Amino acid sequence: MSPIQISIKDYRAVKSAEIAMNGITLISGINSSGKSSISRLLYYAFKYANDYESMANSSAILELRPIDRLVHNSTMEFRRNEFLGEMRHYYRLAEESSSLDLKVNSYCVALELFKEFIAKNENNRDSINESAFARFRSIIDVSILGKRSGKNTSLSELIDDVIKKTRGIKEKADSIASARGYALYKKNLAGILEDDIKNVRITEYGVPFVGKDVTNIPVLNYIQQTVYIDTPMIVGMNKYMWYPIMEYWRDLNQLLEIPVQKSYSHSINQYIKSIIHGGSYYDDSLSFKGNMKYKRDDGLVIDLMDSATGIKSFSLLQTLLRNGVINENTLLIIDEPEAHLHPQWIVEYARIIVMMHKRLGTKFFIASHSTDFVSAIKYIAEKQKVQKSVSFYIAEEDTNKPFSYNYKSIGTDIEPIFASFNKSLDKIGEYGGWQ
Repeated sequence: MSPIQISIKDYRAVKSAEIAMNGITLISGINSSGKSSISRLLYYAFKYANDYESMANSSAILELRPIDRLVHNSTMEFRRNEFLGEMRHYYRLAEESSSLDLKVNSYCVALELFKEFIAKNENNRDSINESAFARFRSIIDVSILGKRSGKNTSLSELIDDVIKKTRGIKEKADSIASARGYALYKKNLAGILEDDIKNVRITEYGVPFVGKDVTNIPVLNYIQQTVYIDTPMIVGMNKYMWYPIMEYWRDLNQLLEIPVQKSYSHSINQYIKSIIHGGSYYDDSLSFKGNMKYKRDDGLVIDLMDSATGIKSFSLLQTLLRNGVINENTLLIIDEPEAHLHPQWIVEYARIIVMMHKRLGTKFFIASHSTDFVSAIKYIAEKQKVQKSVSFYIAEEDTNKPFSYNYKSIGTDIEPIFASFNKSLDKIGEYGGWQ
């Protein structure tokens, strides 16, 4: 029995899908049959389950926004005062960090410095605008603490309460992360997918972590990291670009920045190098186009963004391999890997996938339209004696509901996929007049 069982009903274009995830699971179907919907669902389902603490911290960071504004406004209000230079330093630390711990600690230090500043200047009406203190008092009392303390409560006392509240937000996040409740997980998963997941159920070793009866998210064992590749064009784009990108694109680029590890499969890396006649690497020095570089065997170095799309496809796998992301606990989800590849490279790409699964234990979930790719996966897996680790599924349109598809398991028999693909030949005959 497969450790991962997926059940989907009435989710976007998917009428039904019962998928037992194998070492290499390949789904096929026409455009708009729900393949990408399933891929994104799996990516975020595993990502949020494996990174529950970050999800809880993200919610806490939203709660810190009023405190962020308070610290920012106080540094701006009294920006001419040199004493608050250190406070501005801690505000920048908090603002630039993605760590909840560092944010909370930096805000608290900044607030302590603001309180010290108040103690020194509260009675000095010549240098400090008295109305400014009164305004901050109102902001804290009403907008942050949500109460009206009365005139007898000093501004310093109110700041103490803000510091206490700030630390309380961190303690609450720690408690939520420890409990691993389903409500927060479901809210975030449904939010990122922008759809209802009430008819989705995913289990690991028989224990559900997505589904109606789930109360807490178990710590996953079989899949501990998920990577989603829907286009190689995102490779080489760095995190400093101004326009918004998909979350899984940002996640992928962050993975590409991980330093090269000492232990990785040098034989697979060399095989990839022999295909693209070079290698990719992450350049720490910021460039206009990106940090990913491609170095050809003859010494030419160019931005990966300027290289051929096929080079990007293989460089992506090469970089993830060398920095240790691709291992036995990784699920690599790839949407139409053949889309930008020459037929010969389609077969090479399929061979690398089989090699990574056989030698490293990496799991793959792939959507494909290519007869070359489907055939290559099947027959290379057979030659490498890992055919039992490969499963194929095909999307068939529901007879009672147009634009809805049922995903059918066909094991390792790829003939139904070929029959679906061969409809294109019928169209050529129809439009070309030789039918």
